[in-house]
Amino acid sequence: MAAGLGAGIALSQTGPRMVKGPLEQRELMWGLENSFSRIGQAGLATLLVTGPLMVWLRYGGVAGFTWWFWLKMVFVAVTLAGVAVHARAAERFHRGDETAIPLMFVGGRVAGVSMVLAMLSAVLTFN
Repeated sequence: MAAGLGAGIALSQTGPRMVKGPLEQRELMWGLENSFSRIGQAGLATLLVTGPLMVWLRYGGVAGFTWWFWLKMVFVAVTLAGVAVHARAAERFHRGDETAIPLMFVGGRVAGVSMVLAMLSAVLTFN
């Protein structure tokens, strides 16, 4: 979770600098964008594997969970969608499509906000 959240924070700083900065710095920023995106995606993938394992191995399934758990799962799904939108828009931007910039920002912000809300819901779920 820390990797995903940290990478998201880093992306929130590198993305605008890449878009608004000088063209000669764009490749450097693009390298950082790719690195931070991979770190965030690896963190999210780890959560998607370890989360269900924890639910089944430690709690024996989802039967005893309250609605907070299902709200958390909605936020996880929204996080996944935000990451996917950001990644697809970043690919378009790297190919030269400047119209993908707002989509990159929206995807990143949606992913970041929903990840924080998923963490808050997790605290109330597993408390």
